[in-house]
Amino acid sequence: MTYVFICIDFDRDYAIPIKNFRHAVSDNKKDESEEIIRDPELAISLNGTVQSFYPLITYLINKQIPTTFYYEARTLTLFKRKHSNLFNMLNQPFFEHGLHGYDHEDLTGEDTGIAFSKTEEFELLKSGKLKIENLLSTEIQGFRAPYMRLSSNTIDILEELGFSYDSSIYKQSETGIFPYRTKKNIVEFPVIKTPKESSMKGMYTYLWPLFEKTRSEEEVVKNYIQILKNSKENDSYISINLHSWHFAYNISKKRYLSEIEIQKNIDSLTNLIDDLKEHGAIISTPILWMEKTNHFSVI
Repeated sequence: MTYVFICIDFDRDYAIPIKNFRHAVSDNKKDESEEIIRDPELAISLNGTVQSFYPLITYLINKQIPTTFYYEARTLTLFKRKHSNLFNMLNQPFFEHGLHGYDHEDLTGEDTGIAFSKTEEFELLKSGKLKIENLLSTEIQGFRAPYMRLSSNTIDILEELGFSYDSSIYKQSETGIFPYRTKKNIVEFPVIKTPKESSMKGMYTYLWPLFEKTRSEEEVVKNYIQILKNSKENDSYISINLHSWHFAYNISKKRYLSEIEIQKNIDSLTNLIDDLKEHGAIISTPILWMEKTNHFSVI
């Protein structure tokens, strides 16, 4: 059997790095005054996440879909403060909770020009982990780096802070894959990208192209099912990766979507999940996978 992980990066609306700033800024805030951009809270927009949250979370809860959320600590803090009724819906036994930075930091400094020392990164991830654990009253075991970029210190820091796994590496594959150990206590769960020369034409298993309408729902579903059919080894996995805001905000058009458009995007996700289940996929999470199997790849 092949497992499928539903992974949601729960972050500010389309987080973009800004030169000389450690915190990311929401795309629709980047042209605001410097006073707003400099403030980590004022530079955040949650409109997309909030607009799509109720129909998405209702589906996940009603169907009891195991789901992994990777949270920005500040975004989750603001979400609870401003939308406590919605926040409370995150407390489900079949939801798994992870960290996605504090302010969607560029840990490598590649775009911001500000690299973190090991001590600075340690304190950042420590504070983010503690914040989310306090907000959700749960233990945080998983990490996904903002922009999918790990620094040379990140894995060591994750181990020091007691994380169990990371999911910030892309791996080319046309089939389900296996995680591998990067450190004694840290397991890496890569995110699949199909080869450009494959029939799936270099598709990332983020649903970015689906929500930006550069790939049709039919093509995306077909490609995922093809990966599933190619997967012959038991206990391999595929992840479906998306952002909390992307149901409601179109990047290329730089606009928020209507309720009807948001629902269509959510329907596309539910159709994909239903089709994969019909083809024998088991919906799970990284922690559940590790509890049930010990099948790792060799690197």
